[in-house]
Amino acid sequence: MPSPTPRSLTAALTAVVALVLAVPATASAAPAPAAPAPAALASAATGTTGTTGTTGTANAAGLASASSTVPAAVRVIQVDGAVNVRDVGGYPVRGGRHVRQGLVYRSASLSGVTPAGVAALGRLGLTAAVDFRAEIEAFGSGPDRLPAGVAAIAAPINPASPALLDLGPELLKAILAEDKPAALVALSYRGFVHDPDSRRRFAAALRRIAAGRGPVLYHCSAGKDRTGTMTAILLTALGVDRARVYADYLRSNRELAEQNAATLAELKKYGLDPSLVEPLLTVRAAYLDAAFDQIEQDYGTFDAFLTKGLGIDAATKGALRSRLLR
Repeated sequence: MPSPTPRSLTAALTAVVALVLAVPATASAAPAPAAPAPAALASAATGTTGTTGTTGTANAAGLASASSTVPAAVRVIQVDGAVNVRDVGGYPVRGGRHVRQGLVYRSASLSGVTPAGVAALGRLGLTAAVDFRAEIEAFGSGPDRLPAGVAAIAAPINPASPALLDLGPELLKAILAEDKPAALVALSYRGFVHDPDSRRRFAAALRRIAAGRGPVLYHCSAGKDRTGTMTAILLTALGVDRARVYADYLRSNRELAEQNAATLAELKKYGLDPSLVEPLLTVRAAYLDAAFDQIEQDYGTFDAFLTKGLGIDAATKGALRSRLLR
């Protein structure tokens, strides 16, 4: 039997990431208590959910300070048949301004939204729903169920992009890592910001938001990886501090906790070790660390990434800030 080539080995490993990240999110009755914090943070984002807005806290070691408490404004939108639906607004930015609410939303897959859920989405006044799921994911779980008049925008981002082959040292680290599932997910985050096609999808979403034609929602399958990266890019571009960006990102663990617990329990019935799958179902600060680190490796600074990596010019950056800050 011939030895596997680096390309075939990479394809096999990244296929695991693609398969797990493509698992459609299913609606849960209510979010479960917050998941334990990743080791990279002193504590994960916590808070209460609701449709009118709430406040939680997060402690971001190495981001703000090891002992600082960072408020995280969270507005969870209840949509029957979908999970992890949130308003991206509410966070303070440098200079005393805040990100407006009611203009940008994030979520998991909208394929299972019920008629009541469609009505809830309708009350948001959406003009477009940007779908970051890869074609095979959308084919497997079905199209978004949206209110009439909302444009469905296909913007597929592949978690197992061939661009991962460019990341030689990081690819080798993932292959040799003791915790391969987590290492593969972190590698996929590097791909999100390194792959030209992925960057074009993120850039197009930013331009759509900046255009100001009305509220926009974006999502992937679980609303945590590609959606989490998009949100981190947007909030950072607006001037939200890094600790709050991470707090918002980690909130997915809370919103997906009940669904993930059910998934892990089902896997256990078949004799599978839940600890091998848990890194693929949750988010960790280390995953977002990988994206920001790749941005630094490729562009030096986040501003250079916006300009050179995403092609966002000064006019678009100004429009984003004018549109989204109050």
